[in-house]
Amino acid sequence: MSLVSRRGLKMLSKAPNDPLVVVIGSTGTGKSKLAVDLATRFNGEVINSDAMQMYKGLPIITNKIPEHERSGIKHHLLDFIGLEEAPWTVTQFVRESSRIIDDIRSRGKLPIVVGGTHYYTHALLFPDATLTDDAADEQPAVHTTTNCEEDFPILSGPTEQIFQKLQEVDPQMASRWHPRDRRKIQRSLEIWLRTGRKASEVYAEQEKRRLVDRDDVGPDQIGAHEAGTGLRFRTLLLWLEADDAVLKQRLNDRVDVMLKSGLVDEAFTLSKLEKELSRQGIPVNKSMGIWVSIGYKELQPWVDNHPTQELELAQTAATLTEAIESVKAGTRRYAKRQNRYIRVRLANALQEAKQFDMLFALDCSELKKWDIEVSEPAQRLVQSFLNDDELPDHRSLSTMAGKLLTAADQSNTKSNRVAKTCDICEKTMLTDKEWHLHLGSRGHKKIVAATRKREVRPSENAPEVPREDT
Repeated sequence: MSLVSRRGLKMLSKAPNDPLVVVIGSTGTGKSKLAVDLATRFNGEVINSDAMQMYKGLPIITNKIPEHERSGIKHHLLDFIGLEEAPWTVTQFVRESSRIIDDIRSRGKLPIVVGGTHYYTHALLFPDATLTDDAADEQPAVHTTTNCEEDFPILSGPTEQIFQKLQEVDPQMASRWHPRDRRKIQRSLEIWLRTGRKASEVYAEQEKRRLVDRDDVGPDQIGAHEAGTGLRFRTLLLWLEADDAVLKQRLNDRVDVMLKSGLVDEAFTLSKLEKELSRQGIPVNKSMGIWVSIGYKELQPWVDNHPTQELELAQTAATLTEAIESVKAGTRRYAKRQNRYIRVRLANALQEAKQFDMLFALDCSELKKWDIEVSEPAQRLVQSFLNDDELPDHRSLSTMAGKLLTAADQSNTKSNRVAKTCDICEKTMLTDKEWHLHLGSRGHKKIVAATRKREVRPSENAPEVPREDT
């Protein structure tokens, strides 16, 4: 067993009296199904941590678990806020979910958190988490004029211009971002514009306070804030993941099922609500909340061009097909963002807290083998966790688990994340790992070889070709 595992077992010297089970993973992996399986077996209740599933109605667009699939299990924070409301902030979610966790435990039950808004989960687990830029990783890209851009016109300028300004005022922060990562560049520059302070300095101070606070936690605080880990609760995390090709097809198929189940009808319903709110003079911020849900924002242009639903299919088939393909592409991109958040943000936070060994990956590629490859292994892990039995090496559960967790373990942390640009390929990499992979790639080598062939003699003005052994 690894040193981290031994430390974790030492800290859990008695069966956890404040256990929390968290189910994470991208959309389409079966998180809700596993949560119900576990709640049924261990007398649990489920807490939703998906921002879109908090909204009332629209079960297809929001992909809520149907009532008949909940097996009578109580689900909290699901289907309860008005469509016209803003999404919950991290603070709101942490405050209310913490209250619900306490209530569930007071009744002798096991709280199980499940959902795809992983920055909610991150903030719940780590009370001192810095999520200023993290939250943007999972949000759909929306092009709109915000109050920030009205206050500071430079933020609405070309990305290159904003990045150049950030390099000028905060080169350390600029070195962390890809030159085309507009949202993060905007946010970092906005901090400087609003406060007069560099974002890099603000984050460094937050990190320093976090480390001091973690060191100040004593054994007497176990339960409210796990001693020595920075976690609020003793937590077992179950990460559902599928083979890329399998998940891609599954997501495409799911959108087709959504279409047959009434996706277009829900898009019309939401469009009508938007128009009604506008008539009432109620502002609609289309850059957030239900208005950026995948399925609506892609279909809205089509809906606006087809004000009635009683249209011949032949008249609309071509344009609707194009819109549906956009829904599929948006769903696939969202799944990638979710997984990247887990691999980079959440995995790094767990590593710093010496709790990375409590993250277990389950291979859900073959749904026909759900019981033997997902549900039963998860139940064994939860049982061992609740009994304070020794847990297996989290890389040993499957071939996928080994590869996935090894890759996450080796990923670079924020502190050594520095963007490097290959001038000859005109590509930017954010980590040393990405840089070395690029230098060893077939594409880079082909371009290098072609460039050298064209060079009759070295030119003083030619871009330097990165050496493959750097």
